[in-house]
Amino acid sequence: MTDNSIQTKRLEIALEQYERLIFSICYRMVGDYFDAQDVTQETFLTYYKVLERFNGQNEKAFLTKIATNKCLDFLKQKRRKEMPSEDEVLESRAGTVSSPEERFLDEEIKGELQQACRDLKPPYGQVAYEFYCCDHTAREIADMRGVKLKTVQTQIGRAKKMLQKKLKHRIAEP
Repeated sequence: MTDNSIQTKRLEIALEQYERLIFSICYRMVGDYFDAQDVTQETFLTYYKVLERFNGQNEKAFLTKIATNKCLDFLKQKRRKEMPSEDEVLESRAGTVSSPEERFLDEEIKGELQQACRDLKPPYGQVAYEFYCCDHTAREIADMRGVKLKTVQTQIGRAKKMLQKKLKHRIAEP
C-alpha cells in the first residue's frame, strides 16, 4: 500500500468514528447547520493534510482540537465580515441626524422604558433592563447571571408582555 492510500484509509476510518462528534462540536460553536457542515469538512481536510506527521496517539483529542480551532477561525472571519467600515458607519449616521425635538422625545421614551423596567418584579425587571436598556443579548444575560439561555428568553418574553401593558398609553399616542 502506498502512503497516500494508507492516509486515505485512515481518513475514512476517522470519518466513520468521529464525523458525528466533530459535527456536533462545530454546530454548537458556530450555531448554524450549514456552516457547521463546512467547518466539519475543513476539519477533516486539515486532518488529512497533517496525517503523515501525526503520531496516531489520541486521535479523538487531535480531531476535536482541530475542529475547535477551525470553529474559532470561522467565527473570527465572520465577525470581520459583519463589521461595517468607518465610511459605512458615517454614512448611516449622516442620514439619521435628528432634530432637538426628536432627541428629546427619544430620551423621554428611554426614560419611561427604564422606569417601567425598574417597576417590574424580579427577575423580569432586571432582565428587561439589561435587554432593552443596556442592549445585552439574551446569551450575554444568561452568561452574566449563570442561568440557561432558555430561562432568560422566557423571562424576556414575559417582561415584554408586562411592559406592553404598562406602556400601552405610550403606544396608543401618535
